[in-house]
Amino acid sequence: MEKRKFVTELNQLKSRCSTLEREQTAQLRRRQGSLGKDVSAVDEYETKLKTDRKLEGQHLQQHLAKIRGGVARFRQSLVTVKSNPQGANRVKQIMEEVDSSVRAFKERQRKQFDQLLHEEQVLTEAISSMEKKIEAWERQPVAVLNTKVARSKSAKGSLKAQATGGGAASSHMPPAVADFQRFLQQTGGHQGGWDDLDHQAFLGLRQRFKGKEKFAELISARIAGRTQEEISRHESWYVEYTILLDKQKVAIEEWKSQKRADRAVTVAEDDSGGDEEDGAEKEEERRKKLEVEQKEKKAKVQKWKLEQQEQHKQEQLAALEAQLKKEKEQAERLKAEREVQQVRLGEFKQKKLEEEVVRRDTMELLKQEELELRRQATQQLGKFQERDRVALEERRYKQMEKEQKEREKAERLNQLKEQVIVSRDPARLTKMTAGWEERRRQTVEHGSRDTRGPMLSVPHRAVPTWRQGL
Repeated sequence: MEKRKFVTELNQLKSRCSTLEREQTAQLRRRQGSLGKDVSAVDEYETKLKTDRKLEGQHLQQHLAKIRGGVARFRQSLVTVKSNPQGANRVKQIMEEVDSSVRAFKERQRKQFDQLLHEEQVLTEAISSMEKKIEAWERQPVAVLNTKVARSKSAKGSLKAQATGGGAASSHMPPAVADFQRFLQQTGGHQGGWDDLDHQAFLGLRQRFKGKEKFAELISARIAGRTQEEISRHESWYVEYTILLDKQKVAIEEWKSQKRADRAVTVAEDDSGGDEEDGAEKEEERRKKLEVEQKEKKAKVQKWKLEQQEQHKQEQLAALEAQLKKEKEQAERLKAEREVQQVRLGEFKQKKLEEEVVRRDTMELLKQEELELRRQATQQLGKFQERDRVALEERRYKQMEKEQKEREKAERLNQLKEQVIVSRDPARLTKMTAGWEERRRQTVEHGSRDTRGPMLSVPHRAVPTWRQGL
């Protein structure tokens, strides 16, 4: 049950992720004309993230396969282990390997989850900062109105003209204002060369982590794309920025005080009150004009919001229709696959049935052939037994004939021995044989003087010195 619930939730998350990716792609393609470079950068970053996710999935599958193999080896060792210390040590070693693999996998996943939570926190803070920025944009007409009403006097306008003017006007600025304006021009404005999003995030994090150790490291970990060196430089810039800004505020207040004093003297000397009435009428006209502009801006913002809501609804409907269409196509595809599987299952069953019939026929045929072979073997066995009996009788007859002949031969030899009578003369052993006598006689007849007697040794070839004694 838990597994089914997990799979269902996983499929829902995958579907939701696909819907969000389609919405993101549609929004980026819709604004590609006005944000070409930014859209390209986002596409590259998204491609990189997809590649990272794919590699991470492969690594995860490899690690899980390794753990699965270790568990299988552990189970196999439990079945085949022998009851001896070596077998127990082997099982313990495999169990420790599997346990270390699981622990390493859990630790790696925990670190990745912590990193994802940290990135989510940074992203949440960035989104919150952007939302505050958009809300500030929406409230901007009211702020402008209040500022203009509070600064209705013309003295403020002349001060701003002097502060933002160039060349000749800068000579009439207070030194603190001129220094602050020069500092802004040299360092990239009120954000120090940073974009408004990063600068606002820096201010919020600075207020949160100011005075702590590793201040730059803590902030750089929460602002994407900013190193610790950049954070340190921006901190130095902001300290100098606040000092010069305070000096400018003091100078402006002093300048305001001086102008108020001069205007009071001028008003006291002026006998006519017409100028004050004209100033009030102009102030009223400006206020009404600003109210009208504020209403127009509010109407535009409201219209833009409605358009965005309608567009979002249309996109959601389109995404829902696409999702329903995809689910319908998937259901049809699954239905077709099930039908194909049913057809294949029927063919498989029919094939198995035919194979079973053929197997039964084959077994029956083999059984009949075996019975026939047994019958023939029984018949042949009698013939073979008769043949062996005849051969045994013939062998016995021949053996008897051979024994009879040997007995008759022995009887004949005994009879012959009885007929021979030999006297025993030991002196005959020292006498010359008849052949020897014949050779001596021939030698005497031919006149040979060789009286040495018979040759008692036969000469041989000479033996080499190196072979003597071997």
